[in-house]
Amino acid sequence: MIVVGVLALVAGAVCAYFAQTARARQHAMITTETLSAQELGALQQAAVQAAGPGAFRYRVEVTGRLCAGGSGPLTSELAKVDCVWHRHVVTRKYWETRRDSKGSTRRVSRTEIMSQHTSGQPFLVQDPSGVVTVYPGGVLVDGAQKVLDRFERDTRGGATTLQLGKFRMSIPSDDSGTDGYQYEEWVLRPGRRVYVLGEASDATGELAVTEPQIVSTRTEAELLARSRSRQRTFTIAALVAAAVGLASAVVGVFQMFG
Repeated sequence: MIVVGVLALVAGAVCAYFAQTARARQHAMITTETLSAQELGALQQAAVQAAGPGAFRYRVEVTGRLCAGGSGPLTSELAKVDCVWHRHVVTRKYWETRRDSKGSTRRVSRTEIMSQHTSGQPFLVQDPSGVVTVYPGGVLVDGAQKVLDRFERDTRGGATTLQLGKFRMSIPSDDSGTDGYQYEEWVLRPGRRVYVLGEASDATGELAVTEPQIVSTRTEAELLARSRSRQRTFTIAALVAAAVGLASAVVGVFQMFG
């Protein structure tokens, strides 16, 4: 029972962490000001006059419709669709043979990520007053459109190159047991409305939001409602797990010394 209690307490701690993360996310959205492109530009110009170029830093929310950056629209690597941002994951699914203490064997299904890539080129968020440049960095976009979800059986016949269209990837020649490969890809298309939360800066010579905390196709109200729901769920789970853990630990102690 003591082991059960410890595991329950660990699970409670994990749930408490996720509840706190959801609460911090809400706080960031509630306390950050939403500005138009024109308002953000005016703040940056005021900072330039007061402290010179490159000194502007301001945590901000921007909303609007997506436009391609200065280099034009992108093309996703797997599905080959026009977009302003894309991400893909290629996962190998394979069978692994395991032997237990009695010598019996069984096949276990396993997965291994072979390739993943997120585009880093900037895109624009346009509102009625102008545009704001956003460098997405490595952020996982919430609500991105999934344009590819395909599983292909391994029929390479000894080949050491995996290929889908123009996408090519070298793989080990000794990956026996491979069942196949799962291809997944997500995109943001031009014209899609987005919400962005991050720090605006002119440190690089241009005004842009870099390394945003949130990029989502949902509205701020929808994100807050979702985060509050997650916080409630994880808080309840943490309290229940803590209660079960403490009770199990007490029972275990009495069983050991009773």
